[in-house]
Amino acid sequence: MEKIIGITNARNNIKEIVDIISDKDEIYIVTRDSNPEVVIMSYKKYLENKKLINQIWKLKYEKSVKKSQLQFKKWLKEKGYDVNKLSEEEI
Repeated sequence: MEKIIGITNARNNIKEIVDIISDKDEIYIVTRDSNPEVVIMSYKKYLENKKLINQIWKLKYEKSVKKSQLQFKKWLKEKGYDVNKLSEEEI
C-alpha cells in the first residue's frame, strides 16, 4: 500500500523514508499543495515496474503487427491477389 506524505515532511524525514522504502519495499507518494507530485520507490521495485512496462509495450506492438498483417492480407484478397502465391518482393 502506498503512503502519502507532504513534501515538507518528506524533506525533513528523507533518511527515515529511504530506510523504510529500502527495508520494507514501501512506496511513497509525495504531495505538494495536496496534489501528488512524485513517487518514491525502491530501485528494485522501479526495475520490476520498468520490466513490466516493457513487456506490455512488446505485447501491444506484437498485437498491432499481427492486426496490420491480417488487414493487409484482407486487402490483398479484396484486390484479387492470392496471398499464398505472392513472394515477399511482390508484396
